Parts: sequence; structure tokens; C-alpha cells
Amino acid sequence: MACPDAGAVGDAAAVSAPQTRTCVKEGASGLLERLACPACRADQPLAVESESVLRCSACSVRFPRFRVGPAAIPWLFPNPDVARLEWNSRLRGFRHTQMTEHNRLNRALGRTLASPLSRARIEETMRAKRAYCEQVDSLLAPLGLDGELMVPGMAKALHERLPRKQGVASYSSNIFRDWAWNNGENEAQFHAVSDVLEADSRESLGAVLTLGAGACRLPYDIHRCLSPTLSVALDMNPLLLLIASRVIHGEALSLYEFPIAPRGDSISGTLQTCQAPAALTAGTDTYFGFLLGDASNPPFAAESFDTVITPWLIDILPQDLTEFAAQLNRLVPVGGIWLNTGSLAFHHRDPKRCYGEKEVFEIVERRGFELIAIDHRTIPYLQSPQSAHGRNELLVTFAARKVSDLAEQEAPSSTSPDWLLDVTRPVPGCPEFVVESSSYLLSAQVLAAVDGKRSVHAIASMVAREYDLSMDECLHAVASILSNAFNDDNGP
Repeated sequence: MACPDAGAVGDAAAVSAPQTRTCVKEGASGLLERLACPACRADQPLAVESESVLRCSACSVRFPRFRVGPAAIPWLFPNPDVARLEWNSRLRGFRHTQMTEHNRLNRALGRTLASPLSRARIEETMRAKRAYCEQVDSLLAPLGLDGELMVPGMAKALHERLPRKQGVASYSSNIFRDWAWNNGENEAQFHAVSDVLEADSRESLGAVLTLGAGACRLPYDIHRCLSPTLSVALDMNPLLLLIASRVIHGEALSLYEFPIAPRGDSISGTLQTCQAPAALTAGTDTYFGFLLGDASNPPFAAESFDTVITPWLIDILPQDLTEFAAQLNRLVPVGGIWLNTGSLAFHHRDPKRCYGEKEVFEIVERRGFELIAIDHRTIPYLQSPQSAHGRNELLVTFAARKVSDLAEQEAPSSTSPDWLLDVTRPVPGCPEFVVESSSYLLSAQVLAAVDGKRSVHAIASMVAREYDLSMDECLHAVASILSNAFNDDNGP
């Protein structure tokens, strides 16, 4: 596939104002010279201790680099041991989930099935699930997550926790959208980005950083079509980034897709081939680098990039947007561009942080940027050709030029409360704990009452007496708890 709308892209890139800074020599050295320690945030480049290790000369923290094809990918989480332990846990959780699903299918296969078609479907699903687990294990093998890992102190582990919803297979649909489906979603996203960049008066995007790059199709399209001097893609999900690093360099990878609402033969999984339209050749004048790290604590020196892109990111970060926008201000020089694209559907526990669109724009401007272009359009979103399910999303894309530096910035704050990081502090009372404790206590009591003799009615009677509730209320509550427990164990 050629660059989407190549003529329009050329117009967007053909601008006249001079660059605001001179880029250093590109290639691997161009990336390394931009890196900074995410642990102590020292204002000095990381030292190359060996081909597989970077080291901070200020705090002596060592960060591994993993060879994935032609790419050497740094592991730049603030505490690299904690992050590896977390991803080891998530990989084991993924395997457990796959094994549980395999056992459910195997139990179903052991029952008398009237239709040979049903037996063939279950057998094919089991085979696909086994192959999928093997594929994921193989793709993550370069990280050595099954090896011996250092167990960190509790305070460090809590301080550097990854988001709970970020699992090994999280956002796996993004892999297929980016590199397999070819259904027009990537082109729609790219056109929105290229349209707002028409307001950018610089000669080039310069050095480009994409935070939350995922499976990397957007930074790949931008690199291939708009010719930045350097592209760096950062994400915290190893599976997404490791697949992207191999596909972008020309490999064709096989991976099973299990659609949300499968249609036709895809009910047992579909083996997809993930492949880039054209390979980016390592060692050319322009360089595309990958980095595993936390977008809310970007491990880069000040003013390291001319353009920073945040696709589908700012509304899902646990970090407050006001703090994150300040981080982005630090990364670009005056005249640099912050380009955001995606939804603005904030969901946080604190309602103050669930910003509306006007509030987002206000925060952008308060953090030293001026908005130069805003685009709204509805595009298809994760519409798999193998699924009967699909939706559209309102895409909000804006370009903002940095007009001023901010005052000295503090290090990114932890999303964990102080009383959890310091276990000697008292835990404050809050309504959320009351609700959670009530829910867990009732569930525990109901499940503990199951002895192989009591009926749902008998258990509900016990609960009604203890909590002075009506029998109808208790019957509903007990039936729901037992139904959920049964379905979690046995599947739908």
C-alpha cells in the first residue's frame, strides 16, 4: 500500500519556516543521546555498559536492552526489576487464562455431542488456543520473563505498579487493525493527522516521539510518508511493541485472532498474517527506534524531540492530564509541536479529572502550548472483518505549538497513595472501602455457606436473618453471587 493520500501528505510536509533546533546525528546514537534516567531523572545521557545494558552514571540503575531482529529495545521503566516482575506475573496470568479456557473446552468435548460440526468446532478452537499461547510465548521470549527475576521491595513495587488493565493480551485487536485487517481505519487516522499538520509551518517534523505507540501503525505511516529525521515509538506493552519492531522491519508474523462476535468460520479463531505494507530498512539515513517504558514518565532529556504524538492515550492514563501535559512541554523546544489524536473519554475515580473537551484545550494552553489546529471526524474503530461487532468513534485530533517553558517541574507523582507506599501510616476511611467490604463480605458469607446440602433458598434465609432483609432481596442477591461464581469457573 502506498502512503495514504500521498499528494495531500506532500502538501502538508511542504512548509517554509526554519526548524527550531538542530537534530543530532540520527540512527541508534541519535536515540541514545536523547535518553535520560527515568529513575533519578539526572540531566545526563545514559552510559552504554554493554550491548545489552544501559546504566545511569548518577544513580547506577542498570536498564536492559533486548535484541529483537535488527532492533535493540531499551527497557526504560523507572524500576526495571519491578516492571519485569509485573510482566512476568501478567504472562503467567495470560497462560492461566488460556489453560482455563482450554479445560472448559475439553470438558465440553467430553460430553456427548449430537453434531459432528459441534465437535469439529470445539476441537479447532482448542487447537487455535494452544497455538495462540505458543505464539505469544515465542514473541515474548527475547525478554526472558521466565528467567530468574529479582523480587523488589514492597514500597518500590507499589510505587511502580503497572495499570491493572494492562495485560499481555490487552489491546491485541490493535495488532490486527494495524497490520492485518486493511479495512481503512489506519488511513482514516492518518488523514486526520496529516490534515491538522497543514497548520504546522516548520520545514519538517524533525525528530518525532510517539508515546503510547501500541502496535505502531500510526508512527510507521508518519515515518514513511512525512519523512521525519528520527522516529521513536514508546509503549509499556511488550507484546505490541515487539510485534511492531519485527513487522516494521519486514517480517510477516502469524497470530490468531479471536473476534468479539465471530462470524462464519472465524468462530474458532482466525490465523492472521501481520505484515507492513513496506519494510523500513535498518541503517538508512532515517531511523525508527523502539523503547519499552512508561509514557507518564518519559525517559528522555529536555527538548529531545521536535514533535511529540499521543495517539489514543491522554484519556486512559492514570496520571492527571495537567501533569502529563507539563511532561510534554519539557520534551519539546519552543516552537515544537504536540500532536494528539484519539478519543477524549476520560474515566477516572476522581470526577475532577474526567475532563471535557474544552477543559482539555484549556489545560493544553495553560501548559505552555497554543492550539493551531483542531479536527473532529467520526471514523471506524476496531472493526474486524471477522467480527459481527464494530463501532465508530469520534476522533479528536489537535496540533499545539509550544510557546513557553514552564517553571521547574517536579518528578511525576505516583498513582499509589502515601499510606500504601509507607505501611506505617494510617489508612484513611473512605466510602469506597465501605462499599467494597460490604460486597466482599456478603460474597464470602454466601460462598462459605455452600456445603453440598443447603439450597439457594436455605442460604438466602440465613442471609435474610443476619441482615434483616426481605427474602426476595436475599434470593436475588444469593442467586447472583452463586451464578457469577459458577460462570467464572465453568464459562458461559
